[in-house]
Amino acid sequence: MKIIKVLNNNAIIALNEEAEEIILMGNGLGFQMKIDSPVCTEKVEKVFKLENNIEQEQIEKLFSEIPEDIIRVSYEVISYAKKKLSKELTDSAFIAIADHLHSAIQRDRKNLQVKNFLLWDIKRFFPEELLIGQKAIDIVNEKFNTTLPEDEAGFIALHITNASLDSRYDDAVSLTQLIEEILTVIKYTLRINFSENDIYFQRFITHLKFFSQRVLTSQTHPEENQVENDLFKLVTNQYPEAFEVTKKVSEFLKARRNYLISKDEQVYITIHLARIIDKTKN
Repeated sequence: MKIIKVLNNNAIIALNEEAEEIILMGNGLGFQMKIDSPVCTEKVEKVFKLENNIEQEQIEKLFSEIPEDIIRVSYEVISYAKKKLSKELTDSAFIAIADHLHSAIQRDRKNLQVKNFLLWDIKRFFPEELLIGQKAIDIVNEKFNTTLPEDEAGFIALHITNASLDSRYDDAVSLTQLIEEILTVIKYTLRINFSENDIYFQRFITHLKFFSQRVLTSQTHPEENQVENDLFKLVTNQYPEAFEVTKKVSEFLKARRNYLISKDEQVYITIHLARIIDKTKN
């Protein structure tokens, strides 16, 4: 690989073996290096293989405008998130987190705070991602002597959620709002308050995350049409109260999102709700 542009002391643009432009990051990777110099591969810590020119322009702008210590903290946050969530995250998350932290630090130094009105929902629906956000804020506050609030941890959690979603859909805000809408329909139909620390409720929230993502991307369940009619009748007859709630959710999504819930999905939702109803009554 050879260098075609030096972004800063720790980041360069290079050509790989396939003659593709990639961005490489590593301690001292660009220090005193010149165009056409070979890449010191031992120093490479992170490779950004971007899909389009827009992403490349964003990365170049990131490295040229944001201090290197903020970029390194952002990379540390992404690495930590991948480890904690045991999943890959898109490189766009690195861009979003670095840009957000840079702005948050600047706001803090001007004594400006932005309220995160989704924080309560983020705590309910994305607790693991919020813990990562809180870790990021702790690192930033210690390293940069700032006092970033929990609201900022919530914003970082949304960026992490965006990065872990299906590549065809990357709006965690809409996902959060849809989950809340579905829970509101369920709550007012059943006329109960959820025990949000209950294991059955937490499992249902996990299911709702994936289900809501499919609704927003107009996808069907991976095992669509696998449920037999006999099983559908058995479940709906055995859990009539839960199935009535499922039908309300179906009606809501058809009216508001033009989404038709399959029998498969109705069975899964009904079973989850039946467990929650049973636990609430006992």
